[in-house]
Amino acid sequence: MSYNEIRLPAEWEPHACCLMAWALHREWGMYADAVRRELHEVVVTIAEYETVYLLTPSDQIPEAKRQSFGPNVEILSAPVDDIWMRDIAPTFAVRGDAVVAIDWNFNCWGSTRSARPGDALAGPLAARLGLATIRAQFVAEGGAFVTDGEGTVIVTKSCLLNENRNPRIGRSAHEQMEEIERGFSAVGGRKIIWLEGDADEPFTSGHADGYLLFTSPGAILVEAPDPEMPTPRNRSRDIDVLQSESDSRGGAMTVNSILPPRRRHWRFRGRSFAPSYLNAYLANGAAITGKFGDPERDEAAHSVLQRSFPSRDIRMLSIDHIALGGGGIHCLTQPMPSTSRK
Repeated sequence: MSYNEIRLPAEWEPHACCLMAWALHREWGMYADAVRRELHEVVVTIAEYETVYLLTPSDQIPEAKRQSFGPNVEILSAPVDDIWMRDIAPTFAVRGDAVVAIDWNFNCWGSTRSARPGDALAGPLAARLGLATIRAQFVAEGGAFVTDGEGTVIVTKSCLLNENRNPRIGRSAHEQMEEIERGFSAVGGRKIIWLEGDADEPFTSGHADGYLLFTSPGAILVEAPDPEMPTPRNRSRDIDVLQSESDSRGGAMTVNSILPPRRRHWRFRGRSFAPSYLNAYLANGAAITGKFGDPERDEAAHSVLQRSFPSRDIRMLSIDHIALGGGGIHCLTQPMPSTSRK
C-alpha cells in the first residue's frame, strides 16, 4: 500500500477514541428515559476500555455532566440531535500516518425521515478535529458496509442501490454497482462483495452491520436464518454468496453463523425492533453487544463471540429500547483509529 493510499481499518484495530452522542430526538417519546438509561450504560462500558468523546448539544451539556460518566468520557459541544453516530458522523480512515474523515453524503437514510440540522455533521466535525475530509462519490452511511481492514468491503444492494440513496438515472444496475465500486476504491475498498440485504428493513433498507461482523481478515460472522421465525427472504442467498466468495487477498471467505434471539423473548414486536448480536462494538479489549432476554441464544451468542475474539472481554448489555429505534451498539459508535497498527 502506498503512503498516500487510504485504508479503511477493521473494527478490531486499536482505537484512539470512540465518538458517541448524548442527544435524544423527541421522536423517542415515552421511551426517552429508558433509552437514556441504556445509552448511559453503553457509554460507561465503552469508557472502561477507551476514551469516549460524547457529542452533546450545548443546551444539554449541564444535564450530560450530571450523568457522572467518569473520567474517560469527554463531553464536547456539537450540533447533534440524534444518537446514531455510525451513520451521521464521518467514518475515520487512515492515510499514511494520519487519520482522515470520509463524508458519505448522509441523506437521512434515503430521506426516510425529515432532515435535521445535525445531519450535516461529517464535514464540520472533521474540521473541528483538524482532519482532512474525503467526500465519497456516492451516498451511503457508516452502517451500510463492513470491512476487514485489508480492503474487503461487504455492502448490500437493498441499501446502496436504493433509489432513495443513489438514483440510477439511465444506468443499469451493473453500471451503478461499478460506479459505487470505483467510489469505494478511492477510499480503500479493493474487493467489494455485494449481498442482497433486506429491502423491507425500515429506515436503513438493510444495512450490512445489522447481520454481519468481520472477526479477522477474510473471516465473518453472519446472522443465520432462524427456523422458528420469519427471516429476510434473501438471507440464505447472502450466506451462499459469502461462502463462494474470496477476500481482497484472493483467499476463500471463512463464514460462521449465529442465531438471533427468538421472537417469543422479544420485549417489543414493532417492525423497527432490531435485536441483533452482531451489531456490536469492538472496543480496545472488548466486544460489546446487546442481550435480549433469550437465555439460550444470549448465552450461545456470548460463546460464539468469545471464540471469535478470545483475547477480549465479551460484554452484553440490555438495549431493548435502543433496538426499538432500529439499531444497536455498533450504530451508536464511531471509532477513531490509532495510526499505529498492531
